[in-house]
Amino acid sequence: MSKRYACFVAAALAALAPARSVQAAEDDEPGPIAVMPGDARVISHSTSASRDVGALSYQVLPRVALGTGGDFAFLGFRFAGLDLRVGMFGLIEVETRDPEPASFMNVPGGPYLWRGVLGYSLALSFGELGERLVGPGGQLELAVSYRHESEHFTGTDGDNAPLFPEVPSIGDFIMPDLAVRKALGPIDIELRAQIKAFITPEAYRAYAAGPGVDLVLRWRALPLLHPFVSFFYERLFGRYIVRNGAHTQVPDNALARGLVGVIIPGEAADLLLYCALSSGNGKGLLAYGEYKDIGWGIRVAFLKRSPIAPEPR
Repeated sequence: MSKRYACFVAAALAALAPARSVQAAEDDEPGPIAVMPGDARVISHSTSASRDVGALSYQVLPRVALGTGGDFAFLGFRFAGLDLRVGMFGLIEVETRDPEPASFMNVPGGPYLWRGVLGYSLALSFGELGERLVGPGGQLELAVSYRHESEHFTGTDGDNAPLFPEVPSIGDFIMPDLAVRKALGPIDIELRAQIKAFITPEAYRAYAAGPGVDLVLRWRALPLLHPFVSFFYERLFGRYIVRNGAHTQVPDNALARGLVGVIIPGEAADLLLYCALSSGNGKGLLAYGEYKDIGWGIRVAFLKRSPIAPEPR
């Protein structure tokens, strides 16, 4: 089995993983070790405006994009006030090549552009130390991920696959990130900084590095309704590569994206309803295109609580 197809098989398994872990009783002391699934991170990535979120989603961008994925830990340890989680990330996103009417009533037509991401992660949250550094209700978390991303085209007779010639592949990368959560009364503020360090063999490595930043504001106004605002920006710096015997400069790939909407929290999952505004390059085979779009979307973010660390209050 080739590497790219193994990527999609593993991503599908991540998407189908159980969404909810065995929750320890509220009065029980969390144990030092746990076999999950549990959430891959204490500071969840599920409300990010990034397109790389392991969740179920339906988005009109205005292209229609359907995503399925998971971001879960399968093993966790708690020691000296620290929380260490070993996790897996999987994502498959299918997007229409052409914009579609912003309606539930139509079935999007092909050809379809799709990409798959497979990854593994280690996330270390600092518990009481993080709360002392950030403040009451705060948290500090350091994570590192290894991921592979590839892009593909599915068409029918008459579709012209060479519409996407020589689009640069993302390939393999290591991504460290640092996340901070601060509580200001009923408002949660989350800030995350990350950088993608690409490790694909140099002859095929299209990008040198990819820094990104994430900001989320969540207002727990009512028990059943949480307004939120989310912003994400990432820039992948292109490099010179040899293509068809000639040196070619791969253009930078940058995307700024914001979400404004509401979260309906639940025991098994959070439901996000939002409007989306974006400016910059597309994803996957649309990497060379530049777009200014407004759309909307729905995301189901499963709550995979960990028995080794209680939910923040």
